Amino acid sequence: FFGIYRMWGQRLGALLLTSLYLRGDCIPADATRAPSPPTDDARTSHPHDPTAPTAPPFPAPRPHVLLVLQDDLGHDDVAFNGNTVNGDVTGNITALANEGILLKRHYVHWHCSPTRRTALTGRLPLHHSEYLSGADDDSIDLRWMTIGEKLSSVGYRCYWFGKGHTGYMSMNHLPLQLGFVNFTGFLSGAQSHFASKRWEGNLPFDATTYSAELYGERAVTALEAYTPGGSSPPLFFYLPWQNVHEPYQAPLWWPNATAGVLRGMLKASDNWMGEIVSLLKSKAMWSNTLIFYSADNGGVDLGSNWPLRGEKHTNWEGGVRVAAFISGGFLPKALRGTSTSIVFHIADWYPTICHLAGVSGKDDPPVAPEPVDPTNPTKNIYGTKSFPPVDGVDIWPILTNPAYSSTNYTAAHAQLWISEEVMIQGQYKIVVAQQEPAKTNNPPVYGWKCGGVNGTRCNTLDPAAQQWVDPTPQQCACGCAFKDRANFVPCLFDVEADPSEYNDLSSTHRVLLMQLWAALNISNLDQSALNPHDTPQSHSPPSLLGPCNATCAQAFWKRAPMSDGSTAGPICGVPGCSA
Repeated sequence: FFGIYRMWGQRLGALLLTSLYLRGDCIPADATRAPSPPTDDARTSHPHDPTAPTAPPFPAPRPHVLLVLQDDLGHDDVAFNGNTVNGDVTGNITALANEGILLKRHYVHWHCSPTRRTALTGRLPLHHSEYLSGADDDSIDLRWMTIGEKLSSVGYRCYWFGKGHTGYMSMNHLPLQLGFVNFTGFLSGAQSHFASKRWEGNLPFDATTYSAELYGERAVTALEAYTPGGSSPPLFFYLPWQNVHEPYQAPLWWPNATAGVLRGMLKASDNWMGEIVSLLKSKAMWSNTLIFYSADNGGVDLGSNWPLRGEKHTNWEGGVRVAAFISGGFLPKALRGTSTSIVFHIADWYPTICHLAGVSGKDDPPVAPEPVDPTNPTKNIYGTKSFPPVDGVDIWPILTNPAYSSTNYTAAHAQLWISEEVMIQGQYKIVVAQQEPAKTNNPPVYGWKCGGVNGTRCNTLDPAAQQWVDPTPQQCACGCAFKDRANFVPCLFDVEADPSEYNDLSSTHRVLLMQLWAALNISNLDQSALNPHDTPQSHSPPSLLGPCNATCAQAFWKRAPMSDGSTAGPICGVPGCSA
């Protein structure tokens, strides 16, 4: 049964594994020597005990919030994670991290688009697919309330400066219809940092300004125009930098040949982070500002995730455990300059920000879904009237209450689904395989750039010296399956003690391995029920999408003002286009 896991046509075997485990029939003979599960440990991973203390009420007025995503940032590309060589190009974000809470075990998806959709909706990719969004995909169900809609419903003024990549099948998927009063950015996953195909509001516009300069300038301009105090609404800035995603292009003022293109890209966005913070302070807004900062996935190519294994496009820690912090003058003084190893996910930011804004972090369907059916893995448990609720949890009580600390608490989630092949429970992580090949054009790597904790930190001044160390056959005897999806052998790691994922514990922790594999299989049934053919699908009701006419829409965008004649945009609900 170890080899049967993936795709709904093969899941009967996985379900057999689950049912056998739950009956106790497949407990291995050496199970008596296996340690107790972490739930029996003095450290716990479920902070929502009704007897547990709650967070103190947050002070009024409601905070201004900046949600910042750094594209393809490596875990060790920043000085606040110890790479002091890059202190000169990450000085502003390092100062913010040092004055805030460093999140040592903050998780995202292994590639870009799913993480972005999660940040906006509070749902794990389990509930909106692990695929990258095409420019005209219906990746976010329009029945869901985005973070922009939540905050604008209670008076926030919401801005979006930067990358999109969340699917724009209809006009209603564009940011201005998702609660934002401004959108300056682009819709696709990648383009030149000097590209002319950008968007302003609901229309394309032409601007060849370097990406970080354009989005930073627009953010500063919006902030300069704001008058704090009185009846002015609180602000929410969603700032998904394009930097440091390929193509590797530094701003024109950066000396690429001698200083490194990736470092120049870091410096460009870091400068604007400094400008924004300085302006907030000069306008007496800093004491009431909170910044949530994270990479969207691990670094890749020129980036460094040392000492973590792998990189973007892998299920190893280097792909999913990222540089992240929370900072700002709104943060209680006792929390400034601290760090935590409690497990969080970017899905948790949605309900947390909602709590601070004074609005419910829930977004429940009008009708509850039916339970999953292990005997019918493709059963549609949602129908046409239900949808998945928010997966994230409000982490403010965990962060602000002394009763919660990484010495006696391991995670905000008892079990955290990371991808179809990965689940985390406290310090333990199961890796069943690498990602489904159909979901990416990039094969995984299996080893460590610069050798993990047994090696030496990568010298980011000399990318050519950053050599990969391949795993031994024993280290790739589990968790490495990629193209062969027929037979999987899972790994189990203690990523708290072994962040480089050197040592597979599956042979000595068989009970825990089976528990996590069973839990992962059950979770994946929810994905099967929502998306039985494991492909990007539309879930928004036709009434919210509007009439869809691709031919008419393409002609509309080609003749739109400021279009260069090749711009692509939504295909549904486009003005003047009927079905």
